[in-house]
Amino acid sequence: MMRKKFILLSMVLLLSGGSLVAADKLLQKVTLIYNNKQSVEDGLLADDKVYINIRSLSDSMQAFIQWKGSEKKLVIQKPNVHMFLMNEKRTMFGQVDKGTVQKFLVQAQIDNLNVAISEFKVTIVDPNDKETTIDRRSQDDDDFKQFVEKDTFWFSSKVISYDFKYSGKYKLRFWMEQKNGDPQLISEKVITAK
Repeated sequence: MMRKKFILLSMVLLLSGGSLVAADKLLQKVTLIYNNKQSVEDGLLADDKVYINIRSLSDSMQAFIQWKGSEKKLVIQKPNVHMFLMNEKRTMFGQVDKGTVQKFLVQAQIDNLNVAISEFKVTIVDPNDKETTIDRRSQDDDDFKQFVEKDTFWFSSKVISYDFKYSGKYKLRFWMEQKNGDPQLISEKVITAK
């Protein structure tokens, strides 16, 4: 009796190992590249269809992506956010000299906002990946409703003084947090310091 159990268990293990090898040949890794930037996670190819992680798609597209499992529905919301920088003289810029301390504010025009948000913020990331918050608004702020009760609004950040001490690309980022969700990068601009 014990020998039969051993043989049966050996056959199950052998067959499952063979299935894993067959599955490995059927599923192939796929590299996801969006705007010349490779995703951290790979996708899978099966039957000429590519399967990818929803979160990596969300980050790449800079959009809110939500899976509603009970409805078998994938919902993608992409607000339009257009940002530009204004210096003290109220002129736009996108390039600075390395080592310059620049006073500026961020102007942003937001439209097609079709989700309820609880917070938004603007940050800048230096070439060494150090992120600094420029300005933010949350549902606890008195003026928050004037921004988010419409699907279109304008935002002017406070004036900040920032040291562009390294040469390279600085990333200006606009984040939104959907109610009961995580912060999501919605827009990004580049400032170059030479």
